[in-house]
Amino acid sequence: MAHEVQRGTIRARLMGMLAVPLVGLLVLLGFLVTGEFEQYAAANDVTGVIRTSQVTQTLVDGLQRERALTVGVLSNLADDRPELETVRGEVDQARSALAGLLSGADYGRASSSSIAALAQLDDLTVQRAQVDAGRIDRLAAFQYFSDRIATLDHVDVGIEIDLPEPDPTLRRTLMAFLTLNYTKEALASQAAITLGAAATGRFVGDEFTQVVAARSARQITLTEFTRYATTSQRAAVEAAFSSPAAMEMARYEQLALGAADGRKLGFHEEAWWQAAMVVMADLRAAQRSLEEDIHQRTDEIRETTTWELLGLIPLAVLSVGVVIGLVLAASRSIVRPLGGLVAEANDIASRRLPAAVAMAQAGTPDEIPPTTGQPVPVRSGKHASREILSVAEAIDRMQFTAYSLAVEQARLRQNTVDSLANLGRRTQNLLRRQLNFISQLEREEGDPTALANLFELDHLATRLRRNAESLLVLVGETTPRRWSTPLPIADVIRAAVAEVEDYRRVSLRRIDEAFVGGGYVTDVAHLLAELVENGLSFSPPDLDVEIHGRPLGQGYLVAIVDHGIGMTSDDLARANARLRGEERFTVAPTRFLGHYVVGDLARDLGIEVQLVQSPVTGVTARVVLPRAVLAMPAEISA
Repeated sequence: MAHEVQRGTIRARLMGMLAVPLVGLLVLLGFLVTGEFEQYAAANDVTGVIRTSQVTQTLVDGLQRERALTVGVLSNLADDRPELETVRGEVDQARSALAGLLSGADYGRASSSSIAALAQLDDLTVQRAQVDAGRIDRLAAFQYFSDRIATLDHVDVGIEIDLPEPDPTLRRTLMAFLTLNYTKEALASQAAITLGAAATGRFVGDEFTQVVAARSARQITLTEFTRYATTSQRAAVEAAFSSPAAMEMARYEQLALGAADGRKLGFHEEAWWQAAMVVMADLRAAQRSLEEDIHQRTDEIRETTTWELLGLIPLAVLSVGVVIGLVLAASRSIVRPLGGLVAEANDIASRRLPAAVAMAQAGTPDEIPPTTGQPVPVRSGKHASREILSVAEAIDRMQFTAYSLAVEQARLRQNTVDSLANLGRRTQNLLRRQLNFISQLEREEGDPTALANLFELDHLATRLRRNAESLLVLVGETTPRRWSTPLPIADVIRAAVAEVEDYRRVSLRRIDEAFVGGGYVTDVAHLLAELVENGLSFSPPDLDVEIHGRPLGQGYLVAIVDHGIGMTSDDLARANARLRGEERFTVAPTRFLGHYVVGDLARDLGIEVQLVQSPVTGVTARVVLPRAVLAMPAEISA
């Protein structure tokens, strides 16, 4: 047997040593697979954002052209109006295309910023109407379009998308794409302002300042673009700014810069516009090339991630299989004995130990056996390891310790009950002697004042006697006071009222005739006295507690009505549980001891006691005396 146990322990430990590194490998593979999935999802997000940016740039191109043509029309270039109407239609189509794209996909911050930017064009129709009516100058129109274009250009195109494995190439290409957007907008702003100035012959207001600022912004963004772009990407932009159209635009630009003092620009607006549009088209072509580079890079990331996943997933599956195999193998040496141990522990907890404890608590101290219970049989199991045997022994010790505690508690409770019963009987005997002595003094006393004092002392002793009887009821003893003949229910109620402190505030209303059996008179009076005392405690000092009595079927109903503050539904439910004898007095606050006395008496006599809300205010105690407590007419006549 010792060899079997030792082999089972060694086998379990070896499998545990193998399982630890495999579980660590499995966790590492899980992190790697999760990272690859996140990398793949992030690459998809970048692709979607760039698709949104392509549609956005189409809208920006249209707005830039509409801005320039609007400035031209407001500068009295009537020839630009047909082209302006065409461009407006293209802008509307681009707006609809972008709105449709955003409604069908969600790319996080990129979608949110694009929707917000698109919402700023909701008043474009109103702006166009002001332009057509000539109610706005060209500088205000230029500013309107420039603000909307700037918002669209600053839409998040994925720079802040965090790839699990940062890709420097993709990030640099995205930065080059953004800076080229700003370069194109700076050139478009310069072209629009210069077009309006060329139409009127000279710069007005702060137009020249805006032209210089746009030209400076273009140069700054070009420098930024050079930092991030590759050689081929820089070559495309440099070709755009070295074309014949760019050379012609640069010549016109120098003429414009020389008109800072208000002189005429010295070139035709149409020539300037055509040259600027060619350069902007070349820049847009360079943008598309950057977009293609981004798509290509994200495709490469997805492809690489896919191959890595194809390699990691089988390895992860294999690791899971090996770990499962080890767990199944370990179950023979650990799980099976442990399952048997669990079954035995459950049987002890649910059946054997409660039965032993109940037997200990139900018996008297002389009848309680010193020990009980059975050892856990798993200790003799063939495959049980030393650890399992130790757990079984611990459960055995717990079982015997719990039973010993139950026996000790039962003996302690029985001793307490016996002590309380002895104390109650002693107190009751002394009170009976005291009441007899007071009665003798009352018969011999002739002074009315002294006689009244004796009556009050008699009442206090009567209340003390009820408290002593309550103690006997709580510990399960019976009172020695018994009547041999039935008494009218009205006399029983008066006897109950005589045992409460503020008996003058109790009013007996209609009490229909009935008789209580002699053997039940004392207990019924005690029960009613506790309820009357309770009603007086919770009633205002200037209001009476009323008592009504009438037959109810085969029984008799006594209703004790107070006019106090009442009780909540939860408090009523808890109080009625105590009055039905469903709780023990040892778990209750001291102020509820009267409820437990009533509950014990009602349970022993079969009396139904219930507290209900009074019709107006306060609480009514309904006491239904059963037929067994009442006396038959034949018994009364006898």
